[in-house]
Amino acid sequence: MRFFLAVALLASSAVAFSPIQSRPATLSALSMADGDFDFDVAVIGCGVGGHGAALHSRAQGLSTAVFAGGDVGGTCVNRGCVPSKALLAASGRVREMRDASHLKSLGIEVEGKVTYDRQGIADHAKNLANKVKGNLENSLVGLGCQVITGRGKLTGNPQEVMDEATGKVYKCKVCCSL
Repeated sequence: MRFFLAVALLASSAVAFSPIQSRPATLSALSMADGDFDFDVAVIGCGVGGHGAALHSRAQGLSTAVFAGGDVGGTCVNRGCVPSKALLAASGRVREMRDASHLKSLGIEVEGKVTYDRQGIADHAKNLANKVKGNLENSLVGLGCQVITGRGKLTGNPQEVMDEATGKVYKCKVCCSL
């Protein structure tokens, strides 16, 4: 059942930004499911995949919760792509500034030693990651997604997700873990 529901959500991504009236039949049928639900869709994980799934869900007019696990942006934003590229960019600038012949060909001369502050560069990478993280979270909130900071855990019932931080169980028409 969970596989079918996740496939239905992913199938909707092809028409994610089309008007609500043109929803595929699978999403229309889910909207008519019996029961008392907290959300139409619950997305567990808020990395690139979870963020995209939540945006697609909202574009279809579905009420959406995202269980971020305290990690909006996931590994890429917080520990991977964004900070590592910031560190690489800074080290590249230092290398370029130390290449006197290259700089001279550009009409630039650097007098003295080119130095760097290791902690300053690390702080820059962290600040950049935090800015991207904040922008991702703000985009979700701005579109009406409820961002739940706790980590989501499937309970065994395909329509339930538990917030591990509070123990609260949410009922959702579709639960997907990304």
